[in-house]
Amino acid sequence: MISILVLGAFLGSAQMVSIDARDLDLGDFFRLIANVANINVVIHPSVQGKVNLAVKEVRWEQVLDLVLKSHGLSKEVEGNIMRILPVASLEAEQKQKAALEQACINALPLQTHLYVLNYARAEDVSPIISKLLSPRGSVVAYHARNTVIVRDVESPSACSR
Repeated sequence: MISILVLGAFLGSAQMVSIDARDLDLGDFFRLIANVANINVVIHPSVQGKVNLAVKEVRWEQVLDLVLKSHGLSKEVEGNIMRILPVASLEAEQKQKAALEQACINALPLQTHLYVLNYARAEDVSPIISKLLSPRGSVVAYHARNTVIVRDVESPSACSR
């Protein structure tokens, strides 16, 4: 049995829902929430199970978050598409993405730039610059010419596209 009431659909505020459901398939629940929220949903193939809930006049986001948490699931939102997947899968994807980005940064060639300073001492500026560099970067203060020599990858942001 399932009964659903959606409140505030035309008020422009957060939509409140009342749901009374027994043994509702998780996939059906997520499709129901997507319909209420007027968003698209993509459900990971390993998401299975049933949900039993009785809520009255609760924000749909709160109901969704509680069901996700109680089933060890997570959501990822891009635009108006919400992806539902196990927390372990999301963490594995994030680790893989971070590893790929780090590999890309490690593959970028190092660039060397010399900055001749007029109104600051190279010894004072180099510690500040060193905090902004990638792990592969280095900075040297050349006192004789009041120059800072910076060696680093050109733009690590090139890998995050």
